[in-house]
Amino acid sequence: MSNTALVGICGNFRRYIERQEGVPLAQLFEGSRLPLRELGRCEQLEELTWKHAGEAHEVLSLYLLGVQAHVRSESVRHLELVCTCLQSWVQRYVEAEGSGLWMVPLLLQLTAVARKVANQVDQAKKSERAERPHQENNAYLKQLVALYRKFFNTLNKERAKRAGHVWICCELLRAYFKLQQVSQCSFTLTTVSQSMQKDGFSPTDLPKAICVTFYFFWGKYLVFEHNLQGADEKLTWAFNNCPEKAIANRRRILLYLVPCKLRLGVLPTQELLHKYDLDVFVDVVKAIKEGNVQLFNSKMQELSADLIKMGTYLLMMRLKFMVLRNLTKGIFLEVQGRLADKSDKLDFTPFEHVFGWQDGCDADETAACLATLIYNGAIKGYLSHDRRKVVFAKDGAFPPPSKWR
Repeated sequence: MSNTALVGICGNFRRYIERQEGVPLAQLFEGSRLPLRELGRCEQLEELTWKHAGEAHEVLSLYLLGVQAHVRSESVRHLELVCTCLQSWVQRYVEAEGSGLWMVPLLLQLTAVARKVANQVDQAKKSERAERPHQENNAYLKQLVALYRKFFNTLNKERAKRAGHVWICCELLRAYFKLQQVSQCSFTLTTVSQSMQKDGFSPTDLPKAICVTFYFFWGKYLVFEHNLQGADEKLTWAFNNCPEKAIANRRRILLYLVPCKLRLGVLPTQELLHKYDLDVFVDVVKAIKEGNVQLFNSKMQELSADLIKMGTYLLMMRLKFMVLRNLTKGIFLEVQGRLADKSDKLDFTPFEHVFGWQDGCDADETAACLATLIYNGAIKGYLSHDRRKVVFAKDGAFPPPSKWR
């Protein structure tokens, strides 16, 4: 039986390896380019690749055998073969002279396939859990993490192979977030950053596809750690350097960058929110601008499940301070505007009335809200309980959010 297409793939593989053409080599491994029917029927794949694919034939052989297992619905074997193929390629990458940068595109392709297959197998196993309740969740993704940890430790010793090391770091971070093991990210990021500092190396010197991914996950981790300045820096770089046509990836970045910007007092434009289908933030932005606590509470209740899943719920809830601060500022300007002497000492009464209407606060709760805003630096002033007055600073009574605690 003819295996013309497979022989052609082997020839291309050998040629790309010899010429060190990394991008077309990676494209050769895309599922849409493989003759699946021919692969499913072929019984001499190892012999075929040994004969036509050149000295690195085992890499192609393992991958094609994995695809053949997929065609035959052998999902676990597919994952095992892809992982073995990945191991073989990483070993070649480690042993290559110099940076081996041309080998990195195929590394990215193989890790993407391994991740996809692991997630598919874990998803398929969920239906069996009713019969096997002892079965571990995401067991195959966890096996992949164990393999990546080995790669990570090996590549950490190879200073010239910085691109591959950082990419494996990205894959680990991606998996830790999916597994809800965010605490594991700290060690991985610390190892990479310390190694780079020691060598005076910047991630921005890496291929942008790698650095954008790395900065996205690093920024996402800093959001979880409530390091907003650091998160803003990393996510902004990732967004600015992510290709314009990569709408889905830019949207993923904005889902974390927009809450950071909001907390730092930078409001996104309506055009940006609509362009990237981020209408979930439209009412939140409106509530902040207007000091509309009712709208903010309503929207947060509606979005709570999604925000908790993303890990940004606590950060978004902290935006309530901005809403309350702007509400307080609105009351201040309205009441002061009616006073002939433009005094900075205002009665509690209007604040109690509006806070009660907007947020259901009684007199004590209103005083507590104002005291909290003052403590956090959102308002400059103090409360005079004996005289039932709110005393605002004469200059800069409402500092920008970037100056808050």
